[in-house]
Amino acid sequence: MLARAAFPAFFLVLGGFIMFLLVTLSVPIIKTIYLLKIEYPGGSTAANIGVLGTCFKGGNAEFLGFDYSGTAYCTDPKVGYRIDPSLLGYDGSRNTSSIIVRALSGSLIINALAAGFAGFSLFFAFFAWLCASRVMEIILFITMFFTAFVAWIAWALDCALTLVARRRVDNYTSGTFSGHIGNAFWLALAGAFALSFGLCFAGCGMFGRYSRPRENYVGNNVAPSGAPAMAEKPAGRRRWPWQRNTAYRGTY
Repeated sequence: MLARAAFPAFFLVLGGFIMFLLVTLSVPIIKTIYLLKIEYPGGSTAANIGVLGTCFKGGNAEFLGFDYSGTAYCTDPKVGYRIDPSLLGYDGSRNTSSIIVRALSGSLIINALAAGFAGFSLFFAFFAWLCASRVMEIILFITMFFTAFVAWIAWALDCALTLVARRRVDNYTSGTFSGHIGNAFWLALAGAFALSFGLCFAGCGMFGRYSRPRENYVGNNVAPSGAPAMAEKPAGRRRWPWQRNTAYRGTY
């Protein structure tokens, strides 16, 4: 039954929602999740760039395989930011403040919009699965279409900021610093794929069968002499006296 497609769609939407939520709460809120890591030539971390800000070098530590800094200086979370060149060891004469374009960093808030759309679609995905409702599947498909669209735009903006910032880090610092793509980049990509697959399952679910076909109680034996076929008693189904039909009389 295609109606069962609502079951995997629910978990795909849930996964996409969690991934984009983590991307939105990346550096400076969750210091282990970042879009871009800026490193010194020796490989030590100079700064981590996230959706709402930046964290600069501090004490190095590791948790579950992720490097983080508990004593790092982090900017306050806000929409749209720039890197202070003095925190990278430059006086600003080499235009290092343009490593992060404020307009581009401000557009990363669309990751939060993608998470919000995914959370909204999650509501319909749950009831489409729980209630096996075609109406819910149709609403889910419509909301998932916009959710997947916004998710891919969010990933494209993440990709643009990451690649542009990585190139400018190398150019403006003459190779002193190097940029590396962070885990938030891949989380956003995985979230966009999960929501896209959820959209496909929701589309399949719209054409599913949500009610049992009416049972055929007419026997397959052809009545002799062209007489009409007598309906057979439904197996395992109890009939009350007031529900009896003349066609069933004599069969109890």
